[in-house]
Amino acid sequence: MDLRNYRRRLRWPASAQRRDAPPPDPVKTAPIDEEMFWKTITRLAVIGIFIMTFGAVLMVTRAVTAPVCAAIIVGSIVGPLVEQMARRGVPPFLGAIGLVSIFVAALYLLTLSFSDQVNMWVERAPELGSILEERFRSLREPMGFLRRIERGLSDVGQGGAIDVQVSGSSLLETALSAATPAVAQFLLFAGTLVFFLAGRAQMKRKLVVGFMTREARLMALQIVTDIERALGRYLGTVTMINAGLGIATGIAMWLIGMPSPALWGLLAFILNFVPYIGSAITTVVIFVVGLVSFDSLGAAVVPPLVFLALTTVEGQFVTPSVIGRRLTLNPFVVFIAVAFWTWIWGPIGAFLAVPILIVTMVVIDHVFPKDEVSLPG
Repeated sequence: MDLRNYRRRLRWPASAQRRDAPPPDPVKTAPIDEEMFWKTITRLAVIGIFIMTFGAVLMVTRAVTAPVCAAIIVGSIVGPLVEQMARRGVPPFLGAIGLVSIFVAALYLLTLSFSDQVNMWVERAPELGSILEERFRSLREPMGFLRRIERGLSDVGQGGAIDVQVSGSSLLETALSAATPAVAQFLLFAGTLVFFLAGRAQMKRKLVVGFMTREARLMALQIVTDIERALGRYLGTVTMINAGLGIATGIAMWLIGMPSPALWGLLAFILNFVPYIGSAITTVVIFVVGLVSFDSLGAAVVPPLVFLALTTVEGQFVTPSVIGRRLTLNPFVVFIAVAFWTWIWGPIGAFLAVPILIVTMVVIDHVFPKDEVSLPG
């Protein structure tokens, strides 16, 4: 090799020696922007603090926020009926009072029709406790650890006997203390529903006009319309499915020989509005009633197994085929939503978890669309 060319190659930079070398990766060579990093961390921290504070406020004020939220969701579903009545000359306030009165009357008649059966099971509560103790006594024989626990508890209690007496007045006071907040929340729900239905059209108009640009107004109007449509379609379809499940459960319990079959059908209808948790509670209740009603453990297991078969058919085949893929929700997200809102608002939150999830998904789909959608005009 020529010595002159060799020295020339030594003096040239590496980039000049390999002209076909790929350019450097900007991701690897660019320095990390510390200021942007800490700004992102700060924003995430603020969002997290807001979510925790908002959740704490909802939990503390659940006696007010839960019935108000329930009234708004129900009002969004039945609101179009008030609008149709208003087009025919009925004032919105009178239409709202009429719908709420029909709802309260139907609830009262339903409660009155099943009050005798509920009272019968409530009066048999002491008897049911002794029967259950007798049924489970045979199950304690093969479990030696229960005997050890029982002996340990008896040794602890040798120092003195504890006499527990429950008087009728204490039971009455407990029932009244539990019923009084429920009555107050129901009255708040009914009042909020009346005024929400009466002023729903005006509130929707002010909400849309409150935005500055035409695109924002169109988006707000579309969000409100889609929320009402999605809630009405989902809850209407689920109500019909749950009614079918309740009728099937009542007929199945009647064929098996369970007492008060209509009551368990009603229980299945109501609790099935709460995914997963409602069917589990209904199964446990039916199993306990089966233990009390039948002599053998094998016969007592038949009613909950039949109900599990019915709920499996409903949850795996009927509901997905009727609702369709558009309104099918992720089971994991539904379970987390039910657990969260049950923790925040209790039983009311369990019933409102799926509607709140639907509202959230509709808003997210419009605010953060997957594909670019050009608005008209």
